[in-house]
Amino acid sequence: GMREAASILCCLAACCCGPAAAFAPQLAPRHGRQCRVARLVAAEPAAVAAQKPAGPPIPGGGGGPPPGGGGGPPKGGPPERTAVQKALDTLFELAFKVLYATEPDLRLDSYKNLQVLWVRALLASSGQLDDPVAYQLLPPASRWLVSPAVAPLWAPVLPKLEWIAQRTSFLDSTLDAWIDGLKASGVSPAEAQVVLLGAGYDTRALRYSGDQAPAFYEVDLPVVTRAKGVLSSRYAAATGVRQPAMLPLDLMTCASGAPALEALAPLGLDRSRPTLVVFEAVLFYLSPPAKAALLREAAALLAEGHPASELALTDNLAPFLRSADRKDADDYFGGSLGLQLRQHETLWGGAIQFARAGAKSGE
Repeated sequence: GMREAASILCCLAACCCGPAAAFAPQLAPRHGRQCRVARLVAAEPAAVAAQKPAGPPIPGGGGGPPPGGGGGPPKGGPPERTAVQKALDTLFELAFKVLYATEPDLRLDSYKNLQVLWVRALLASSGQLDDPVAYQLLPPASRWLVSPAVAPLWAPVLPKLEWIAQRTSFLDSTLDAWIDGLKASGVSPAEAQVVLLGAGYDTRALRYSGDQAPAFYEVDLPVVTRAKGVLSSRYAAATGVRQPAMLPLDLMTCASGAPALEALAPLGLDRSRPTLVVFEAVLFYLSPPAKAALLREAAALLAEGHPASELALTDNLAPFLRSADRKDADDYFGGSLGLQLRQHETLWGGAIQFARAGAKSGE
């Protein structure tokens, strides 16, 4: 009823207005186009003063990467959550049990990813994101909470959700430019493939579906791929779009040498085809060893595969790269990964890196 709906709205507002309240967005030109970046407008926290800014908020009170973007403890996993964050997690879990009361097929232990899906739908309803699919994946009985009619009630919260719109816009524009580049070189996009690592409830495979669209491969935890598969199959049955191939895999196992991209071969991934490897807000959940192994595997695919293959990310690269300086980014991508950095932007002084890279010319 309305009381439960109001509780959910208040809960999400409280979570989203927390850890990054000191940051506000502004528009600034970067590398020939407009990109939303963040600047500090309140008292400088110690982490920022020490050149180690705190990361962006994650719906549900995740708070992004720890100050300095450490990417989790060296032995694996995200940083330990505070008592306040745990309390917010509990509130969100209760709220999502209400929202998904009529969805027994969905495993609610993936509710953090479901939060992002609701945020994408809200941003689309508010005109800040081009994603008509996200809303359709929500439960029909409760998705009115983020409908265009209700979206104005969320106006105070929207600035705190802006980085989700920023990263979506960057990756969508990168995918569009990559597809246009294939066409310009005489390669059909239908011969290409896109790999989404830590895909969550990403909607690109459904939004870009078609006879001439690339094949999509998604990798995430088993509980997430199971729930996402339920939603994708429903949407595909109703619209006729093609579903992505899904690989259930804990990316933390990459730290011990388990491959992620290689494991997609049985599902149809062909390393000789043009491939776009996408990282979207997944690396700061991984330990540095897992993060390094995954990035090296992606770089190897680009170096050894089709010359049009590329990497695109909107993610945290600490401890390997914390700087907002383009030269530092060139040094990391060119030196550690052996790639050519083609586009670079940052948020929060380098806490989040937006990058597009490919194999070096002549390699």
